[in-house]
Amino acid sequence: MTSLKMTFKNLMTVAVALGPIVCTGYATAGELTAEENMAEQSKLHIIPGKKVTAKGPNYQFCEVAPIIGTSMENAVANFYNPTGIDHCTAEDFEKIVAQKDKIIKETGAMDVFLNPSRHWTWDEFYANEVGEERAFGPVKFLWMAVVPFEPMTKAVGESSYNPKQIQRKTGYTYKKGTEVYLIDIPESDGGGVMVMQSWTPYVLKDMTADKLKDLGNRFKKLPAGWKFRTKILDRDLTVEPPAPKHLAWVTMDEFKNTYEVCGRDEACNYVP
Repeated sequence: MTSLKMTFKNLMTVAVALGPIVCTGYATAGELTAEENMAEQSKLHIIPGKKVTAKGPNYQFCEVAPIIGTSMENAVANFYNPTGIDHCTAEDFEKIVAQKDKIIKETGAMDVFLNPSRHWTWDEFYANEVGEERAFGPVKFLWMAVVPFEPMTKAVGESSYNPKQIQRKTGYTYKKGTEVYLIDIPESDGGGVMVMQSWTPYVLKDMTADKLKDLGNRFKKLPAGWKFRTKILDRDLTVEPPAPKHLAWVTMDEFKNTYEVCGRDEACNYVP
């Protein structure tokens, strides 16, 4: 798989693609602001009343997202995800990568980001606003979100341990008795508790679900004062970006595992 580091120029080497999209929607998007692009793409893709749910943990998925726009300032990414209707193995992902040129051409996107195969850590997932279904390679995907490209690169592309806000209308539940994987952020760095939402063997090739509890012994770049820990939940933990903006604080660690931060807003029903 290619590097997850995203720049507007080299995304094509990272990715693969998306979108069952109307090409005219992609073509005009570059003339708009990022906010206008997001509104336009949401209008193109959302199917009113369509929802999806899934059960975990360790649900395997990947993501593909065409990049629409003409600059870092106005570009947006349409995210497709198979959660709830299909799975995406590492082998499936490689087949999608092989079709990247075809996908870029079909969607009319200027570039495309691909998030390699990984596993969710939650027990239950729900998305109350999704779009059309489309196949890429052997996997069926649903349109699930559109996000500004620049904040996305800062949150999950260019660096680790750098929480940024992205819009997401999905929610997770970690059930009572579930072991969760956490990183405490000191107040001097914004505070909060990072809750792992997905893990991947992309960097740590030997990583498996049962080794996550020992991840703290393998960090080399964890910032000073940040602390990894595990916890067995004594009650359900729900994580859902609060309305009306639905902004989630998200980031990655040095191994490309992803987290959402509890404690900076009302996204979590409590801070674990």
